[in-house]
Amino acid sequence: MGTRADMSWTSTLLQLTDSALPTGAFSHSFGLEAYLGSGEVSDETTLLAWLEGFLATQLTHTDAVVVRRAHAASRTEGIAGIEALDAELTALLIPAQIRAASLKMGRRLLEIAREAFPSTVVEEYSSAVADGRCRGHHAVAFALGGAGQGLDEETLVEAYLYSTLTSLTYNAVRAIPLGQLAGQRVLATLRAKVPAAVVRSRTVDPRHFGAAAPALEIHQMRHEHQRARLFMS
Repeated sequence: MGTRADMSWTSTLLQLTDSALPTGAFSHSFGLEAYLGSGEVSDETTLLAWLEGFLATQLTHTDAVVVRRAHAASRTEGIAGIEALDAELTALLIPAQIRAASLKMGRRLLEIAREAFPSTVVEEYSSAVADGRCRGHHAVAFALGGAGQGLDEETLVEAYLYSTLTSLTYNAVRAIPLGQLAGQRVLATLRAKVPAAVVRSRTVDPRHFGAAAPALEIHQMRHEHQRARLFMS
């Protein structure tokens, strides 16, 4: 049986990764809707392939690395290191909608974290955003919200990856549309692939930070010009 401290740790993680956490994730597809519009994603098989590709590229080489670096900075460099990371991430997110999505969700998560996951590092980042020294990205806010509550780096990276895939799968279930069981089969397959992505993000060459598939970024850019859209990105 787990200790009371273990249960507190688990409940914090569950709240932070809850799909019902009002960050606005349900409004974003991160380029998936552009693939739906082109017909390249149209069923369970093609959705799984797209999500596997997204996990292997942008999620691993950008988001997961950001979570790691933000968590480490919260323990060593402090707000100066976080400010530098925030600026670098802003420059790396080339598609305008993806950058906007990161900021909308990040600032909302910071607002939530100040109430539900309060800590010194969350307050410092919130102040930096309010002062214009930082933009307020989602992956950074997620890492700091968890780090401030004592969650370790590896757990936060895995949780971030899986919760993002869960959100995208739920969005696809209603957008394609797919049945709920199909969505759960997709998540079961992805769940088995997340640990390897966590390991890759730990050993990735720093020069590859921000690496993404060109086709993915092109579709993310095309999304803002779609005639009809369900999602903001």
